[in-house]
Amino acid sequence: MTLTILLEISDLHHPHGLHGISLTLAAGEAVALVGSQGNGKAPLLQLLTGVGRPSRGHLRICGHAPGSPAASARLGVAGPAWGLNPAHTVSETLALYASLWSLPPERAAEAVASLELTALRNRLVADLTPGEAARLRLARALLHDPALLVLDEPMGDVDLESAEIIEGAISAAADRGMGVLITTFGHPRTLRLASRIHYLENGRFVEPQPMAHAEPGEPGSRPGAPGSPTADARHAQPRVEQIAARRDERVMLFSPDEILYAYAQEKSVYLHTREGDWTASFTLSELEERLAVHGFYRAHRGYLVNLAHVREIAAWTRSSFSLRLKDGSEVPLSKHRVAELKALLRW
Repeated sequence: MTLTILLEISDLHHPHGLHGISLTLAAGEAVALVGSQGNGKAPLLQLLTGVGRPSRGHLRICGHAPGSPAASARLGVAGPAWGLNPAHTVSETLALYASLWSLPPERAAEAVASLELTALRNRLVADLTPGEAARLRLARALLHDPALLVLDEPMGDVDLESAEIIEGAISAAADRGMGVLITTFGHPRTLRLASRIHYLENGRFVEPQPMAHAEPGEPGSRPGAPGSPTADARHAQPRVEQIAARRDERVMLFSPDEILYAYAQEKSVYLHTREGDWTASFTLSELEERLAVHGFYRAHRGYLVNLAHVREIAAWTRSSFSLRLKDGSEVPLSKHRVAELKALLRW
């Protein structure tokens, strides 16, 4: 069967942070690009939407140059950078874009229903929660039934209900044959959707480095290896019983057993606890040093999980895994760490 290629990227360079990336995406595929801020996601999104030109390389959407009318008609985009007019209601927002695409009015109503926004159709955008606004941005991107959907962190700061609705809508779009490209810091639900995952570092695609071969002191270092942060911490660091974290004006002290997992997002590190998420003053590597003796494990470059709270190791695709916690939350598990975790747990 011949695959329909919707996105072609070949040897793409950009002066603001891309250095020779190549990628193809076919109809029905959902591809995740994982990377922290400053590693090349922003210039790639700009190029995909026709903002600026690459300094070298080739980029085509359904065979057309980004920014051209033909490419724009086949592209749907959603993410925090593509804002909404706060003075419009949900229905007005989608009706406006339906008219711009010369779509019948009922298409806007269908989009409202598909993202479960019907009860909010008369609410102002300014009054939406982050999760509701994310659902509206996705509904807007899907309005004209594009061939390729480009999403920037679609579930990054949303409530559980909205995350489930967004996940379902993206999955349904891929099942219909739409191509989906998602940029993310490593959100577990996002990674679960992906049929393929690429890691973007310093403007290049990289393979996750196996922990056994990581350099001492790097995030991928094998716990307990000589020279690793974990091994050094056992000798140089006192046993930590409390971790301070802040939310608004409150500072809380958490014992290690109260922390379900820690994760890095943009330039901050957060502790996920039963009391919600709190901002820590440590880097993820510093937390790893202090908490390894308490059973914490670097399951993913952006996630440190308390194994005592893990209920299940879930395999979603041949290259996509996650750890399901006892409270129902999930964290991503890097493919190259599955075998090591199995050995650690004697599974």
